[in-house]
Amino acid sequence: MNFLCSFFNKTTVFITIIASEKLILNYPLYINTDTITIKKTNKMNQKNISTYLFLLFLLPILSFTSCDKDSNEQLSLHQVENNEIELYYGSIGGVTIVGGDGIYSFTCESPLLKAEMTHSNYILFEPLGVGEARVRISDSSGDSYILKVKMNYKSEKIVVGKLGVTVVGDNMTIGDQKELKEKALATIPVKVGGGYKFTYTESDEKEVTKGVVLIYPEKVDAASIKGTFERKMVKNESGGYSSYIYTLHYKDVNRTFIFMEYTESVTRSTSAFRAVQFAEDLKEQFKTAYPNVEQVYTSQVIESIVVE
Repeated sequence: MNFLCSFFNKTTVFITIIASEKLILNYPLYINTDTITIKKTNKMNQKNISTYLFLLFLLPILSFTSCDKDSNEQLSLHQVENNEIELYYGSIGGVTIVGGDGIYSFTCESPLLKAEMTHSNYILFEPLGVGEARVRISDSSGDSYILKVKMNYKSEKIVVGKLGVTVVGDNMTIGDQKELKEKALATIPVKVGGGYKFTYTESDEKEVTKGVVLIYPEKVDAASIKGTFERKMVKNESGGYSSYIYTLHYKDVNRTFIFMEYTESVTRSTSAFRAVQFAEDLKEQFKTAYPNVEQVYTSQVIESIVVE
């Protein structure tokens, strides 16, 4: 009986036992050949065969166990690019850990970020301020991953694409209606192409929130007027939110805009879509000069909203 040992690479051994010129066992072993050596022999008794058979079945088990760590995927985060995420102040977010050996922990020393391991592989974040924080995520083998968390105030940049005025008054003359429309139109603080940038210094998910507003009279991102604002969500009869009321304060002026659906169809390119607007009720402002007016409000139809 012959016991042959063929080496294919550093960690693979192919053992063949031959008895009376017949192949009785052909078995691959994945072992470290630097530390284990099996010598070829021409004479093997039954005891030696039993010993080698024991090694034959034991060594793969030891080998597979030693390779577990090497087979782990690299520690990383699911759908996170460039080791960086961005969160808005007042909101929450998190990351899912993948790879490594599955036993995870983290450290974060920044007072700007609250972090909690809510699941075995998920970390929940809540910004407590604005700035940057670094989170070290590790597994039990010592592998680690550094995550940068950027925290900013959420802002919305709004471009106005159309202006309009609605006047209702059955007892008003046509001349008075036309005159009132011109006066109401002149009260709108922006032109077509102008707009607003609302930066929330509190969570925008709150029913009542506030922040800083930039008003662009001529063109968005050009010269601006700085002020503050409050925003309130308005519920409908079914309990959902149907509109938002924005109160702007700037240059000793208070304006109240209702963010709501624009009921007329608007065409953009070749397709019609339902638009939204800032509507401002001006009846109280003009009822003394125009006692027969029943309704007068301006419309700033919104062309685009970009969240930054």
